[in-house]
Amino acid sequence: MAITASLLPTIPRIFFLYLEPVAITYGMFQNYATRYPVFKLASVTPNSLPIPSLVMPSMAVGYLFNMMLYGLIIMLASPPSKRLLKLHIWILIVADVTHWAGLFSTIAETDPRGWAGVFDTTNWDANVWNLATYPITSLAIKFATLAELFGKIQG
Repeated sequence: MAITASLLPTIPRIFFLYLEPVAITYGMFQNYATRYPVFKLASVTPNSLPIPSLVMPSMAVGYLFNMMLYGLIIMLASPPSKRLLKLHIWILIVADVTHWAGLFSTIAETDPRGWAGVFDTTNWDANVWNLATYPITSLAIKFATLAELFGKIQG
């Protein structure tokens, strides 16, 4: 029986079925193992945030995880549907934007300069760089897949 993932060209299929789920899972475990770098960032600055202010980054992580699980179900358990596949990719794009919103709002809330502090990358550690730059690669692959730059989406 064919599945939705079979509609994708090889590179996007490998990305959506293996690389992105592994990267998301790794990032989530890394964040929890390093004591929530986003929360840690928020708690060590002079303008420490109360816990309710940190709900958005936490929700972004949960949303991203849910989209990963939802995506794997769509890719592996649904009958082939080009429309469903494209909608799924758009939902993952929204998840990447949500990821950035949570990260950058936390940086802005903890930096005395506000949103200007988001663009000052001199204080970013490796974890923050990873959280900020991974979605760029991910978005590029998603948009390239939708534009069929890797090959035609079947169906």
